[in-house]
Parts: sequence; structure tokens; C-alpha cells
Amino acid sequence: MLAQTRHRKVRAGAPAVAALGVVLTFTGCIKVGIRPHATVAVNIAPDANQNQPVAFDFIEINDKDLAKEVSKMTAADWFQKRSQIQEDFPKSNSISVRSWEWIPGQVVPDITIPMRKAPRSTLVFANYSTPGPHRAAIDTSKPESVALGRDDMTVEKLAQPKLPKPPKFKK
Repeated sequence: MLAQTRHRKVRAGAPAVAALGVVLTFTGCIKVGIRPHATVAVNIAPDANQNQPVAFDFIEINDKDLAKEVSKMTAADWFQKRSQIQEDFPKSNSISVRSWEWIPGQVVPDITIPMRKAPRSTLVFANYSTPGPHRAAIDTSKPESVALGRDDMTVEKLAQPKLPKPPKFKK
């Protein structure tokens, strides 16, 4: 049934449906805008990468075979093959790469990376001039800290502040 308004026709139940959506949203029955995300704190040593800029990639992988392949690569392999891998897996949900390059001693604010969904695998690579894997897996469910040092990087979970326990009241 259509109700005639001054400027347009409106379905009779449309306002009720819209009102129900607003109520469900504000009561928490529908979660709007909440997406998984990763938080990474980056600390760069003054002599990082032997005083040379460091290229850094944050990679989300949803393809099982690709995740297995990339997780075995060194940073040198990754940075050499990155473009080809992205061309071979053009579907936007197979792999997502975010890239930065920092200079030694640079102060970097914490990075929050929104994701469509929790990925199968999340890796970081740092392109050092020294040999080594320079690769680490990241747990996106908790904040992580990446320290870019002179010859390698380290990744650790950020300490979560412990909330005080609420006081117990006697009845």
C-alpha cells in the first residue's frame, strides 16, 4: 500500500522499518562500523639498517596457498617478487599490501590498519641491507610492537594495561 505525500510516494511501512533500524542500532543489537583492525607501534633505532632507510610492508593474506608460500620468503625475496605476486593474485581479497619507508631515528605514530575481515595470515617484512629473513608474523588480535634495529627487526606484543578490579562491596 502506498501513501501519497506532498512530493513523493512512500510505502506505508517504510517509516516503521526505519525507526526499528535506528532502535536496533542504538541498543547494540546491530553493530555498525565495527571492523577488525591491527595496531602496530613502530620504533626505529637511530642506526636502523646501518643508517639507511628501511622499507616496511604489512601484508594481509587470505589465500591459503599464497600464505604458505609468502611465509617462507625472506624480505629480499618478498621485495623482489612483490609486484609479480600482486599481479598473479589480482583479487583484492587474496592479498593486501601496505608499504612505508622510514629513515633511522624517525618517530612514527602508532599505526592502525583497518581490515575487511581477520586475514588467514598477516606478515611484516623489513628490507634490510644485511642478510637474514627480516620477516615476522603479526597477531592482529592484539597490538604489536615492531622495533627496527641496526641489523634486524623484532616483533613483540604490546603490554596491555591491566584494569583495576572493581571493589567488592559487602552486602
